[in-house]
Amino acid sequence: MPPLQDNNVQVNTGVDNVDLQGTMPSGDKTHTKYIIEMRGGDTVQVQLSVDGAQALAELSPRITVTFHNVSKVINVPAKMIDPSSKKRFIERKLLDQVSGQIHPGQIVALMGPSGCGKTTLLNTLAGRALSGVTGDIWFNNQRYDKSMKRKLAYVLQQDIFFEQLTVKQQLTYTALLRLPNHLSKQDKLAQVEQIIDQLRIRKCANTPIMLISGGEKKRVNIGTELLTNPSVIFLDEPTSGLDSTSAVALMDVLRDLAIQGKTIITSIHQPSSQIFQSFDQLILLADGKTIFMGKPSDALLYFATMGHRSPPQYNPADYVMDLVNQDMTIREQLKDAYLTNKLVGHVKSVSNQVQSQTSTNAHQYLIPEPSGHEADLTNPDNVNLIPTKHESKWPIGFLPQMMILFKRAFVLTGRSQFTILNFVQALGLAVVSGLCWLRMEFAENTIPDRSSFMFFLMTFWPLHTMMHGLLSFPFERVIIEKERASGSYRLSSYFAAKSLAEAPVKLVLPTLFLIIAYWMANINSNFGIFLAVLAFQLMAVLVAESLGLLLGAALKNLQHAITVATVLLMSLMLVGGFFVRNLPHWLGVWGKWLSFFKYAYNACLQLQFKGGQIYQCVDGSYVSSCRNNPNGTFMSHEALEFFDSGISIGFNFLVLFGMFVVFRTLAYLSLRFVKNHSGRS
Repeated sequence: MPPLQDNNVQVNTGVDNVDLQGTMPSGDKTHTKYIIEMRGGDTVQVQLSVDGAQALAELSPRITVTFHNVSKVINVPAKMIDPSSKKRFIERKLLDQVSGQIHPGQIVALMGPSGCGKTTLLNTLAGRALSGVTGDIWFNNQRYDKSMKRKLAYVLQQDIFFEQLTVKQQLTYTALLRLPNHLSKQDKLAQVEQIIDQLRIRKCANTPIMLISGGEKKRVNIGTELLTNPSVIFLDEPTSGLDSTSAVALMDVLRDLAIQGKTIITSIHQPSSQIFQSFDQLILLADGKTIFMGKPSDALLYFATMGHRSPPQYNPADYVMDLVNQDMTIREQLKDAYLTNKLVGHVKSVSNQVQSQTSTNAHQYLIPEPSGHEADLTNPDNVNLIPTKHESKWPIGFLPQMMILFKRAFVLTGRSQFTILNFVQALGLAVVSGLCWLRMEFAENTIPDRSSFMFFLMTFWPLHTMMHGLLSFPFERVIIEKERASGSYRLSSYFAAKSLAEAPVKLVLPTLFLIIAYWMANINSNFGIFLAVLAFQLMAVLVAESLGLLLGAALKNLQHAITVATVLLMSLMLVGGFFVRNLPHWLGVWGKWLSFFKYAYNACLQLQFKGGQIYQCVDGSYVSSCRNNPNGTFMSHEALEFFDSGISIGFNFLVLFGMFVVFRTLAYLSLRFVKNHSGRS
């Protein structure tokens, strides 16, 4: 599967009459036309249509975020806090009566020491981790509803991607999945080009994400969320890990977005003075409570009214953080002072509150909190943010989702599987195996060697593939959760696409291995028998991979999953009929039937001794008819009397297929219902 964008593709821009910014300007309507130059001199024009521009504009109405008395309580196991406690849980308050209002065009910073609740507040306002939350959250004049998530974007602190993809591939797959169905594919691709230019990542557009800088990764992270033209953008510590120059460049990008009417809310730990002063509003938290809400330029003046004066030439952000990180006495003083000085209510009532404040002038540096009444709520564009009932929960249907995810999974799996190292491993082991069992004679004394060859075939590649399957979901789960939290696709479409894309790719190397080793070992000259052995080997690989996916999805801890897989595989191999032929009755009566190794091994034993091949007797150790005739011959099927071949070839295949279906289904159910949350929100 070729990548979506060739590395030698160049994009030039021209001017035409559609606005790519998502707004329809009055007067002269111009927009950017992208001309993609392909190898060989061909060109493809990608531009946003008038209808596409209008549709994108409708996705992004201006939104005012209002929250009133928001609190969050979690139950912490008492033993984690006090080992001697007899209680089962202890309540811990992460947010305590936090209020505020954020308008379109503003960049608002949530600041405070570690554990103060800034990320919790960010998650709560974004509609994530709402368990234990009380209070009111409005978007414009409507209470928060899950269906509003399409208007919101959440940029995680960690830049989580499939890093083998190029920047353009990442953005293109996201656009095709998340932009609505009524937009044409050309419009979606034009939106990708627009975001690449808007975030200034054109120079690395065709570079794998693993090779770009931290600042570029952060902008790609933001770009994946901007593709849907959201109204509200939440960012969790976007400048973490960036140098000062990259951080300032990122803030410039956010300012450009704010100018377009976006509402931007970001948590930030300890910004530079330049970044600190660039915010329109600062909400400073300590122990889940507000201790300042106002303009960053007023923060030092506010704290100075309480006797806390910043030294000259001192970074205001550093001073504020130093202040709230001091002893508990000062922190409690700041919390009490805010409760005393804060203003509550809409603008008309603020003047009355100011007149009643006689003890201090600190209130003049604070922005009023909303009162929770309708008078505080606004609806700048007079739009309904809750979609009608007939609108689908998903931007596109199941089959389009599955096809896009299939292409992505095929690209990713191909790049991870078809490496020089993997080919060297497969071909090298095939040659070594062929040399170990080289050109076995059709004689009685080769019967044990033939059975060991079949058991090796039915164990090595299944074991190898199972461990890769085991590691798949633990590494991908965080990406799946991030993409699904933003409403990108159904879990069922992801799982179906992954299964369909990975299976054929993961069967290529085992097939090459068998083609070499089988004929070197001189197993059976019948080509039909070879194809049947290949089918059983590949089915055993699929069953093993399904079991690995199940364990990886069901067990949250990777070390636990590896331990369980090791014990389970060794147990299934031991009861598989090769190492121990006479199991204790209480174990053999049921244990051997659980081993998928047994079904593949027994079927292949029967297959290799089919075809009426004539074998030479040796000493009668394995075939009874040779005991009195050591120089005679016997037919190949007589060799099966030495083995417990069990059920027929067809039934063996049906059992393996049934195991494949059951393990895949359980893997999907585990992925859906086994939660993998860690820490607190």
